[in-house]
Amino acid sequence: MNLIEVPITDGGVKFGNSVVPVQRDALTATSDKTVTVGVRPEHFDVAGSDSDQGVAVTVNVVEELGSDAFVYGTAQVGGEAKDVVVRVGGRDVPEKGSELHVVPRSGETHVFSTSTGARLSD
Repeated sequence: MNLIEVPITDGGVKFGNSVVPVQRDALTATSDKTVTVGVRPEHFDVAGSDSDQGVAVTVNVVEELGSDAFVYGTAQVGGEAKDVVVRVGGRDVPEKGSELHVVPRSGETHVFSTSTGARLSD
């Protein structure tokens, strides 16, 4: 699971240039200004190549598995380089060095307190 610290904003969490809705209870359960969002590789949507939505991921390695592939890349989040793993379709495999923009699917995120590590969402 990808674990990425993101700021809390109106309506959810700010994931790059996008706002991802999360359960309101999860955000009110903490006094932190940020939360750690967990996203499984298969729960990312890849935005179009000319999009600036979500977070830009630079592709480091692609593991092709036939019907799908895992992209291992690096994203700049909050001024830090973070490792990110994204599952993509086997026919849409990016090249090493290219850039993908990814956004977590609504309802497919897990929210944790950044300060305590406690789970804040179901």
